[in-house]
Amino acid sequence: MKKNIDPLVPLKDLFTVRNGVSSSMVRRISYRRNKNCIPFIRPSHRQTSCIDAYVNRHTVKSKNIYPAETLYVSTDGQGSHSYAYVSTEPFVPNSNVCVLIPKRPMDLREKIFYALCITHNRFKFSYGRKPKGERLKNILLPATLPDDIKEINISPASILNMPDSVTLSEKAIDTGSESLVCLDKLFAIHNGIASDKVIRSCTRKNENWIPYIRPSYRQDSSIDAYVNRHFIKSSNIFPVNTLYVSTDGQGSHSYAYVSTEPFVPNSNVCVLIPRKPMTLREKLFYALCITHNRFKFSYGRKPKGMRLKQILLPAAIPERINELQTDVLVMKLTELRNTADFEN
Repeated sequence: MKKNIDPLVPLKDLFTVRNGVSSSMVRRISYRRNKNCIPFIRPSHRQTSCIDAYVNRHTVKSKNIYPAETLYVSTDGQGSHSYAYVSTEPFVPNSNVCVLIPKRPMDLREKIFYALCITHNRFKFSYGRKPKGERLKNILLPATLPDDIKEINISPASILNMPDSVTLSEKAIDTGSESLVCLDKLFAIHNGIASDKVIRSCTRKNENWIPYIRPSYRQDSSIDAYVNRHFIKSSNIFPVNTLYVSTDGQGSHSYAYVSTEPFVPNSNVCVLIPRKPMTLREKLFYALCITHNRFKFSYGRKPKGMRLKQILLPAAIPERINELQTDVLVMKLTELRNTADFEN
């Protein structure tokens, strides 16, 4: 018996397409100051990294603010175009995001289904052939929700709130009521030295040879080579338990670590020297906080200069972190590193 095929219709028959707002038309804030601040959404290949900044809802026209459970699609970006999601909270889309307003009543289950259908059309587009205008409106979608999808016994709301689907504001480090300050209020920044200024060895010849550190998404792969400490200015040699951050590399930027031995940083690594005495516990905490700001940067927007200095961090380590035993702290920080979304 021939199986019935659900009829396909252009996206424009199901949804009204609304464009987002240019970033030059809003005042962006790097963190959520209060309940009036809502996400300013950008294109992303994961919903967990789609918050570009926050905007005060009272400074944005109401027609550009969309409620929770709104369907939207990324329309630009080599690695981000065509991904569609359903919002988990009110938001403002940027100019590379289109909001899709159903032309008939749709429940949350249907919106999630259509978000998946739109995303599955990604292969038809590219950076040079973006899903904008008529291309977006003419994407073919099922006219109705298939019966086999309707029969799936799962709560759509639970799907929307799974760890891989929540917005970054819910996944970012919870600083509670602690005040935030710019990184350069806590740390003095020292730049590393270029590779043409050192003699590198691929092996550690003896105890005088110490790691020459490069950017990396894992600390265990951050040793680029070894250099002889007697051929390096002492001001460029940093001791064990020193905090440093990668400032370049598509897959490496913004990762911060605490050194396990003396080292020399390369020119794409910045060393952060505390302006006040800090314990190892505090340095580990701040390394994680800095890394959690990775979503704000990219290969074309590197965490260097003022961008690095203006990363917002808790002014002090929270009491709940300070009270953890050291082995428990290390375990929890490791778990956070392994589970957090630090993708490009």
